[in-house]
Amino acid sequence: MKKLTINYLTFPKLLALVALAALVLAFGGCTKQQQAEQPNNGPQTAQIVMNTNNAPYTYQDAAGNPAGYDYEVLKLVDEYLTDWQFEYTNIDYETALAGVQSGKYDLVSGCYFRTPAREESYLVSEPYNFFFLNLVVKNDSGITSLEDMSGKSIAPIVATDGRAVTLNDWIVTHPEVAVEFEPLASSGAMADEITQVEDGVYDAAYLSAEQAQAILAETNYTDLTITDVIGGRDTVFLYNKQNAELQTAVNEAIEALTADGTLGELTQQWFDQDNFAKAAELGLR
Repeated sequence: MKKLTINYLTFPKLLALVALAALVLAFGGCTKQQQAEQPNNGPQTAQIVMNTNNAPYTYQDAAGNPAGYDYEVLKLVDEYLTDWQFEYTNIDYETALAGVQSGKYDLVSGCYFRTPAREESYLVSEPYNFFFLNLVVKNDSGITSLEDMSGKSIAPIVATDGRAVTLNDWIVTHPEVAVEFEPLASSGAMADEITQVEDGVYDAAYLSAEQAQAILAETNYTDLTITDVIGGRDTVFLYNKQNAELQTAVNEAIEALTADGTLGELTQQWFDQDNFAKAAELGLR
């Protein structure tokens, strides 16, 4: 049998190699939990998409930059979240929704109502604002509320619009009021709703005072009036279905900014009232 011989001159080198291998194994063999505890490379980036033309909620300023109440909320949320940073894109309504659903963008903002259809297609945030609704009617109509609309008609709204969902919800719970309302299959211009009231095609248009005032400011209609608030809905951010982590983080920020009164003060600046207090008064929260 051949004897095993060791070259003692190289043995220290062998020991060094063994020690080095053990060191590599020690650091390379960290558990997943240990690896997760290692510091990351900085905050995660969320791609935010906003509707281009939905003032005062989301729009572009004269320089083409994002602007509006929703944008101010998102900036506050971004400041609150140290683990996230937001990047913004402004595009049209339909493209924004499709982009979030496909995963191109993480979150869409544009004064969206919470609806069953949206809760199936997207993750939904906590309310960051409330949208109040009014009627636009002829000055001599005598209409001041939805209860006055029995036997009268409301200009059509696209079925996927949160206004249509809110109105249909009200109609279902008030069968004693026979409101004539048929939703549209595809999007129409909001200004057309008011024009159809002016032309006598319908008795009322159903939208917010802010939206109505912006449209009326561009017309010469002097025989139309905007009623007091007749109802409302909470507005929410919509996320891609895979973005539960972002949803949780933003919800935490919204809850904190609501609790300390920051969002109430912001609505006071933008809408001349505390929308959160008004929502509580109307039983919306």
